[in-house]
Amino acid sequence: MIIDMLQPFFTAPLLWLAVIYAVWLAQKRVRRERKTFRIAINPRWVEVGHFVGHGLLAGFILSCCTLVLGSMVNMEWWLIYEIIAILSLLVAAKWQNTSATFLISALVYLGATQIWPQYQVAHQNSLLAELLVTIGLVTISNSALQRWDAKATVTPNVVTSKRGRATAFFTSRQIYIAPVFFLVPGAIDLPKLGFWPILNIGHQSYSLVILPLLLGYSLKAVKGLMKAVIVKHANSYLIFGFLLVGAGLITVVLPNIIIEVLIVALGLSFAVQWRLNRRSIREEQIHFTKPYNGVFILGILRATPAAKMGLMVGDTIIECNGQAVSTNDNFYQAIQSQPTYCHLKVQDLNGEFRMAEGAIFADAPHELGVVLFPEN
Repeated sequence: MIIDMLQPFFTAPLLWLAVIYAVWLAQKRVRRERKTFRIAINPRWVEVGHFVGHGLLAGFILSCCTLVLGSMVNMEWWLIYEIIAILSLLVAAKWQNTSATFLISALVYLGATQIWPQYQVAHQNSLLAELLVTIGLVTISNSALQRWDAKATVTPNVVTSKRGRATAFFTSRQIYIAPVFFLVPGAIDLPKLGFWPILNIGHQSYSLVILPLLLGYSLKAVKGLMKAVIVKHANSYLIFGFLLVGAGLITVVLPNIIIEVLIVALGLSFAVQWRLNRRSIREEQIHFTKPYNGVFILGILRATPAAKMGLMVGDTIIECNGQAVSTNDNFYQAIQSQPTYCHLKVQDLNGEFRMAEGAIFADAPHELGVVLFPEN
């Protein structure tokens, strides 16, 4: 019975395309890191682990909200949403905008029902108002996931500047599929799927459906550290999510204004994304350029001496074991001068100096756990 109930979720094309995309995303990151730095900075399958575990958690929380609120959708909207979500993965994944995908699908559905009135349903505006509340909840959940996971998938990208110097920027990308329960008015005709739960509440029948919803983010830090970008994006979309929930509750009471509210919400969604992208580019902070003195840290491997010593991305190692360093080679030679313990003089992005020290792996100086600019 449970297998039959889950069957529509597992047969959705969006689910399997998202699975393939999550695996490709992880493989692409690892290949890029190994090609540039000869080592994978983050665990090989971290994106897939987040896709499954955190996607299920988001689905559970959203399902609790939709069932408590009694949120309803119609399957015609769902089909349009699935198509648009698939297109967003195939065409616009680098500009992942979860709320915009939902809002566009709602407006396309409204337009389709004007062209083909036979697909209109009773209380259509009220259903879209409830959908707007759900979109707000999805945006809030996506903001929380971004704050939670984005630091775990940050990868540095090294390019050559116009002046011929090695320069780095940072990216973080992740997608999720959240399985969410919804109520659909009436009985859904699914004869090939066997059992399907039909709920009778008063004089109305409802089908309980499980729909895969696409969540995710794509972040880029050119000036400043990724953690600052994460906070700004997460906070902005958290506020926007609450605004969508509030607008949805208003349109539940005043369903006749739903079209205007959806259009304004979509415009605000793009405006928020544009503003965040422009702010990230214009911020007056230091570029991540390979220094002439010292070695710049682009990444820290987990559970390594570097992590235990408190070294951070953005630090520049000026001295190692009392020796000034300026290249990867003389840095590792300085480590080998004391192969079991390491003393470092470090400068952070604010220009402040500090000392860091700790035990290292004997006879394995390259396992200190720092990722530096490649020499070539």
